[in-house]
Parts: sequence; C-alpha cells; structure tokens
Amino acid sequence: MKVNEKRKIFGLTMTRRAWNNVLVYAILIIMVVFWYVAPPVKEETESGIAEEPVSGNVIGLIPDDGNLKSIQIDQLTLALKDQQWRCQAPCRLSEKAVQSVAGNWLALTMEPTNQAAENLITEVYFRFAGGEEARVELYAEPELMIRLPNQQQNYKVKEFTASQLLGH
Repeated sequence: MKVNEKRKIFGLTMTRRAWNNVLVYAILIIMVVFWYVAPPVKEETESGIAEEPVSGNVIGLIPDDGNLKSIQIDQLTLALKDQQWRCQAPCRLSEKAVQSVAGNWLALTMEPTNQAAENLITEVYFRFAGGEEARVELYAEPELMIRLPNQQQNYKVKEFTASQLLGH
C-alpha cells in the first residue's frame, strides 16, 4: 500500500476507503438523530388543508372569497345570479329551499377524520369564477361525511344533515 493512500486524522491512520466509510456512517447517524429530534414539517396545500389530518381541526368547505358561481347536486343545479341563488329548470325546490341549500353549503364546516366513508349518497360539483371546478362526495355512514377525492381525505360534517344539504 502506498503512503499517499493513507490518511491520518486526529491521530488515527486509515486508508481513504476506511475514512469514507466512517464519514458515510457518521452522516447517517446524524440524519437519524435529526429525524427523531425534529421530524419533517407537513406542508400545506394551496387550499390550506394540511396533508395529514389533525383531529379537532375544524375547517370550512367553501372559501369566503365570493367566487362560487354554481352548485350541482345530481340533476339539481343552483346558480348565483344577481347575488341570489336560483335553481335552473327543472327544479323541485322552492325559492326558500334553494337559498337554504346554497347557504348550508357555504356555511358547512368539517373536521378531518381517518374513518372510512361508506354508502355514497351523491357527488356534488362546485363551479367557481374563472372556470375552476371542484368535486366532493357525500357519504352517509358511519356518519355524514365528505370525501375530497383529489386529496384522498375524509371529513366529518359538522352541524348539518344530509337533507339540509340536499334539499329533501
């Protein structure tokens, strides 16, 4: 072995390969220590909903920016015209029921959950200004739940029943 292949650091003489192994293991140990001392922070998506559900974190479904233009529930379409929610024909709801259903969706709050949603009631489509569209799924069991398919996340609905949201 040649003399220039050995390195002496802090009084220890080892080959280059041995020092490389020491450095690799030292870095791995430092990474493990930092992983457990300071775990990575979960970043938020554009909508402000955390990637990992946090129990007790109540959030709203629709932002208060006034960009919601229509709500479609099965064959029922509610559209915002002249600051009033109107039902497009054919419509089975009264004028008062249309305002109530739209107001309920706008006021809906929910809490993240890890429970599996079962018994799909319907899909609801929201159309916003600028052509953006969002879809949510409404489930009946184990309790009234909303699933956001794009985020693969389930939420428990607070303060509303299925009939209040669907106009039945």
